[in-house]
Amino acid sequence: RHTKCIYWNQHEAVKGKLDFEGNKDVVSFIKLCAQHDILVLIRPGPFIASEYEFGGFPSWLLTEKPDNRLQDIGVRVSWQRVKMVWQTSTNLKPYLYHNGGPIIGLQVENEYGSNPACDKKYLESLAEHFRTILGPEILLYTVDGPGTHMMECGTLPSLYNTVDFGSGDIRKHFAVQAQYNEGGPPVDTEFYSGWLSHWGSRFPSKSRSAVAAKLDEMLAYGASVSMYMFHGGSNFGYTSGAKGNKEATVFVPHTTSYDYDAPLSEAGDTTMKYWDIRETIRKYGPVYSVPRNSTKKSYGKIEMKLVANIFNDTFVNKCGSRRMNKYPLSFEENNQTNGVIIYSTDVKTSGNLMIGKIRDRAYIMLNKQLVGMIKGSQVNTTIKITAGRLDVMVLSDGHINTGRVQMEDPRNYMKGVTRPILLDSQPLLHWELSLLPLHSMSCYMEQHPPKYRTLLTSYLVQYTTVCWRQGATLQQTPIWTHQGGVRVSPSSRV
Repeated sequence: RHTKCIYWNQHEAVKGKLDFEGNKDVVSFIKLCAQHDILVLIRPGPFIASEYEFGGFPSWLLTEKPDNRLQDIGVRVSWQRVKMVWQTSTNLKPYLYHNGGPIIGLQVENEYGSNPACDKKYLESLAEHFRTILGPEILLYTVDGPGTHMMECGTLPSLYNTVDFGSGDIRKHFAVQAQYNEGGPPVDTEFYSGWLSHWGSRFPSKSRSAVAAKLDEMLAYGASVSMYMFHGGSNFGYTSGAKGNKEATVFVPHTTSYDYDAPLSEAGDTTMKYWDIRETIRKYGPVYSVPRNSTKKSYGKIEMKLVANIFNDTFVNKCGSRRMNKYPLSFEENNQTNGVIIYSTDVKTSGNLMIGKIRDRAYIMLNKQLVGMIKGSQVNTTIKITAGRLDVMVLSDGHINTGRVQMEDPRNYMKGVTRPILLDSQPLLHWELSLLPLHSMSCYMEQHPPKYRTLLTSYLVQYTTVCWRQGATLQQTPIWTHQGGVRVSPSSRV
């Protein structure tokens, strides 16, 4: 089995504009699973967590109705929009198992019992919505941690309620699950094979023997197991997000790697953990032949070529836009999710510049000279400046996707400048905003010869510059392969 998340913010990144093309084509992915005899569990959200940018929510929700909980926004404010997404675009009904397709179940919300809202009406409305769209035959299930409070708030009598865990007493965990179901098998919907990684922290690892032993224990018990993750992957672009709390005073960005110390690595290679798991599965059913790991080669010396200055008018015009505004608005108020915004204004006199709050990193420049850097954890930072052209370049490190994401104050989650910028206690007004989403560099690449064709990285010196490798194209190793097993469901980041 394979668990497939559907990310609302991928399919409606811009409010009212649906996108199911290219690697966002959910139906083609489901068909591919069917071709390889892979059964599918769908995780549609609207909140899916998964260490993904904003847990799958589109960032424009932050400007929709700022006085309600985010989950309430997803249901009450944008409910018709969610229905439109499902009805007109994903078209999953023909691919349900009872219709001859590979989809065997659909998850309602994600670990909702961990949310202090504990709103059963919200869960009921979601379940009713999915049944209305996909029919009453669809198997709907929930997943929560194996604690009484979490199961109490995250389950419904009309759904099949499962648990997720990576360690501990399986009999105790499954006993808690049984209290919230009238019969049915024990199910660990997310058996953690490793763990996620954060910038500035050591790469996490989980003992392969511990994973194999716990899997063996659950299979012997007769449980169904879905591994999270079975296959590591990558958070491309700005999709990695961050963990935090509801006040966003805790903010720790996830790395772009989602290797997860999974049995199959980010590069698609088998690991020693994989082979231990395979031997465990062999005790309960057949195992299948495994292809060799891909050959790895060094790219050798990489020549970096400066091609653009992010402050340059040509670059901004090709890859972004400019607007004037009295106030330095946040990313979301500029209809931008991530990337970079440069806030520029003319300062007439010397004084103490105070920047109340930015998210997530700012480079302060006066007359194109770097005079300070600020992290999102800093509040009311003061820098003494003279008269001149002030540029505040703010970079987003992704929206919070774990922790208690709520909406008492939506500005806790917004990116960019989220409080006024003051000079001697007076707000600076009349800003030029250079909006640079930086989804890709095709806007600039197409102006150059074909041999310069692969974006490698971007880096910051005094200015942010865009660099690429000259010559051979860097290619991403395929990040998932077909793998058989017994009662073991892989989740993979693709």
